[in-house]
Amino acid sequence: MSCKSNKKNKDKILEETIPITTLSLKAKEHFEKAQNLVQNGLNNNPLEHYKKAIELDSTFVRMYNYISIYSPNDSIKRLNHELAKKYMHMASKDEQMLVDATEYRLKYPNDNKEAILFKLAELYPSDKYLHHTICFLLFRKNPSLAIQAGIKSVDIDKNYGSGYNILGYAYINNNEFTMAEDAFDNFIRCESENANPYDSKGDLMLQMGKYKEALLLKQKAYELDKSFDWIPNEIIEIRTKLDSLNIKDIKN
Repeated sequence: MSCKSNKKNKDKILEETIPITTLSLKAKEHFEKAQNLVQNGLNNNPLEHYKKAIELDSTFVRMYNYISIYSPNDSIKRLNHELAKKYMHMASKDEQMLVDATEYRLKYPNDNKEAILFKLAELYPSDKYLHHTICFLLFRKNPSLAIQAGIKSVDIDKNYGSGYNILGYAYINNNEFTMAEDAFDNFIRCESENANPYDSKGDLMLQMGKYKEALLLKQKAYELDKSFDWIPNEIIEIRTKLDSLNIKDIKN
């Protein structure tokens, strides 16, 4: 069963998003919930939805591929990629392109173009999640190209918080700190009750040497979400740095 949303455009049909091919509507719902959590910066590894989707459809290529892209564990990435390859004949051609892109990435880890995914993005120009994925995969290896994809994701949805987040980190890696700050400010605008945007902007302030601003942002993030358990150590390090700078000022 392929769940699609068609948009006619003269000679061809353009989809809003890449179709999700699965044998189970419930499995599709779990995929969409996982996608929402991961790509909106709410939960980077929603194991419960991954597990339930695959229990409902053991041939769910799109779910296997998604895990192979976003799982933080390399062995899990490879295992799920092999399962996606095993059943990819059951998926749509466009979903097969996602699998092919992962195969290429694993064979050539130093490649920094993601050419297959950019080709797919031409077919799905309105898929903000696809542009987010490209930005996520490239923000370290090729930040300038990642920025192009990130900009497209937030052009599609001006209130897409996580789109601004990954775009901000791409700007940091491209040494465009003013643009990064603007991206993180938009993330805060979109998700003011979420800890993540304050933590992200705090990272930028640290990069820029603005320790007082970083301290306030990290404190705000931890107040909002105590599960950000790395922040207390960061706060200690920032305060130590500020104390060191104050001592130097006194001596001078």
